[in-house]
Amino acid sequence: MPGVRNSKTNLSPWLHQLKRTRQVAKISGDVKTDVIIIGGGIAGVVTAYYTLKLTDKRVVLLEANKVAHGATGHNAGQLASYFERPFSDIVREFGEKMAADGQQAVDSAWILLEEIFEDAKLQTPFWQFTGYAGCSTVSDVVTHLRDIFYQRRSGIAKESLLIAEEHVKECHIPKELKDSYTTLPQKDILALLETKNKKYVAALVKRKGCMNSALFTEELVAYLLRVYTKRFTLIEHAPVRRIALHKDEAVMEVDTKTRRTHTVTGKRVILCTNGFEKIMIADIAGGTDIDGSFHHLVQGSVGCMAGYLEEHDASPVAISYLPENAGAGNGGTQQAEPYFYLTRRPFEKKGTKDVNLICVGGPEALLDDTNKYSHEHPYPEEAGKMIDKFLKKNYRRAPGRVKYAFKWHGLMGYTPNGLRCVGFEPRNPVLMYNLGCNGVGILPSIFGGKRIALLLQGRKLSPSIFDPRT
Repeated sequence: MPGVRNSKTNLSPWLHQLKRTRQVAKISGDVKTDVIIIGGGIAGVVTAYYTLKLTDKRVVLLEANKVAHGATGHNAGQLASYFERPFSDIVREFGEKMAADGQQAVDSAWILLEEIFEDAKLQTPFWQFTGYAGCSTVSDVVTHLRDIFYQRRSGIAKESLLIAEEHVKECHIPKELKDSYTTLPQKDILALLETKNKKYVAALVKRKGCMNSALFTEELVAYLLRVYTKRFTLIEHAPVRRIALHKDEAVMEVDTKTRRTHTVTGKRVILCTNGFEKIMIADIAGGTDIDGSFHHLVQGSVGCMAGYLEEHDASPVAISYLPENAGAGNGGTQQAEPYFYLTRRPFEKKGTKDVNLICVGGPEALLDDTNKYSHEHPYPEEAGKMIDKFLKKNYRRAPGRVKYAFKWHGLMGYTPNGLRCVGFEPRNPVLMYNLGCNGVGILPSIFGGKRIALLLQGRKLSPSIFDPRT
């Protein structure tokens, strides 16, 4: 088993499990194709999967480093279909129908994920279960009840809220929300949250899951290389420096380790990467400032996580512990303080014993310029202290002294409105997007991949809350 070599090592459990045997695919000359996808994480690979499956187009996937070694290999591995902003807020911005359609679209990714597993015969472990989020303030209880009220009215009741019966009166719940919750003794709610911290007065209940998205992505790309030999090309260690958008095609300038620059030309280019700061976009056809607005489209943030091993004596689970006055959905960088999240899942044997991996995340730092970020950066000592403090205060199963097997950090991308960006660039539809994880990126990226493929088919889709804006 691995161990953190020192407290400053960025060591991900997902990359530890990768066991990659495939040779690196490098660029050796100029390339022409139909569709270019930039980003070899889960968003890019799933977008390639659906494009190959649902169209007859040739696809080139460009990855600056190695497949699944970016954010996909440095995340929390949690599957969740909520937004990190209140659903009621999305209703106010877009109206009930578009908000409901958006939620249903992300929820559909559960089925899409199962279909991918079946179609490609994937072996990556994948768990689904009931997950929880602890609420600690009265105002947050009312916010979540209002979300549930709108969801039920729209016919998409996916969440429920349990409120401690000892604290119901102090919540001053509006009359119209009275049917949107269930009461339980606080001790039962704390048991579901696996905590003894009595500040939690309610728990959101929703479908969740966990998966090693790096392992999934590497396994899926191997399937694409095997099945679509004539239409799919993977090129790694191929950072895109510049995209020139013409009327009917895009031309990429791709750097190589030999310092040579090759071009990759396609009829469409789809950005599926958090490494957006390193790419310059020139709208040759329209002369608009797509580059300037694109670099304001996504805010970079570094999330820090840590994991330790324990006996395999408890079921998989995912629990979020929302901070006081969370307000914005289920957490995220818009919070005044971080919210912490914990997942437990079977990992791999320690000797002859089965063990669980307990992953905890929460500390985040916004970046003004993601060019300054690298996975090679040391793990922040302060983040480790924050996770230690959280565990001791909140997780009842935490050992007295935590011996971490893994500590890692990864780059996340947050859009201004907290929603994934999926679709055509309005000023030049040669460019498309499937990006912006907003803290919960796995399922939205899968839905986004299929939506991109439908658009490439020529389908006329209804307006969406995920549509790119000018």
